[in-house]
Amino acid sequence: MISRRLVRIKAVQTYYAFVQGNYDGSLEKVWEALEMSIEKSYELFVETFCLIVAIADHAEYKIEFNRNKLLPTEEDLNPNRKFVDNKIIQAFRNEPTIKKYMEKETSNWSEHYEFVRGIFNKMYNSEFYNKYMQDESQSIKQDADIICKIVNKYLVDNPDLDVILEGESIYWNDDIEFSLSNLIQTIKKLNDENIENFRLPAMFRIEEDREFAKKLIKDTCLYRQKFDELIEKNLQKWELQRIAFMDRIILHLALCEMTQFPELPVRVTINEYIDIAKGYSTEKSGTFINGILDKIYNQCKNDNTLNKIGMGLL
Repeated sequence: MISRRLVRIKAVQTYYAFVQGNYDGSLEKVWEALEMSIEKSYELFVETFCLIVAIADHAEYKIEFNRNKLLPTEEDLNPNRKFVDNKIIQAFRNEPTIKKYMEKETSNWSEHYEFVRGIFNKMYNSEFYNKYMQDESQSIKQDADIICKIVNKYLVDNPDLDVILEGESIYWNDDIEFSLSNLIQTIKKLNDENIENFRLPAMFRIEEDREFAKKLIKDTCLYRQKFDELIEKNLQKWELQRIAFMDRIILHLALCEMTQFPELPVRVTINEYIDIAKGYSTEKSGTFINGILDKIYNQCKNDNTLNKIGMGLL
């Protein structure tokens, strides 16, 4: 579930703290910090599923509230339970990790009742929700579509949600976009064949991704002086100390991938860190980093000092 793009971003943030003097220069401590940051991202991923369940719980609460009114209507006594009985939401409720979060109160959506109620009310008054509820047929695709619409319309780019998450964990500032995207991808993979045995994807898709994260942060810290020397050799009319601090951080990580991971294609590495620079450094950082990395790549290629094998040769 944790993509290499997210690992790279977390590594940039952790390495930044390391260079600033945190972790006492310990490679083990810096890896522990990166690992914790990744684990927190996975926790947020689980929390997004819990939020969908919390919205359905509020729908159930409204049904019971209306049923117990002094003078309930026919509709109150015989409510439409299509959303509450949504098969995907039921699968979420029964999934062991989500269930564990909900039962142990690791999930805190009950503390944000007004937010959950607000999302429910917007959904309840929407055209797409009423169309879904009025359709007497029910399918996994229908159930998936309604949840994806809720996510895209009411959770993506929601400043109130951002405030809640920032208050819950300092690690979640930049993670909600990744978590919601992975939530939608997970929902879209569900069908009649796999819904009964639904399980959340593991934090790392394969063990190699964990090893990639560990080696990336440790080797970047270990060889940072070497990377500065490579950068300095390829600067024209510019001093190393004048480079924007975050650009230098990003260049170090990119050079670590280029030189310490023989199986990774150079162009993939360069493109990844150009995109990260656009989001985390200055407006011109992407162009600057692309230019420096291209020069270093060509130099290493000409000197035959870039050890690439397999996919890394592409």
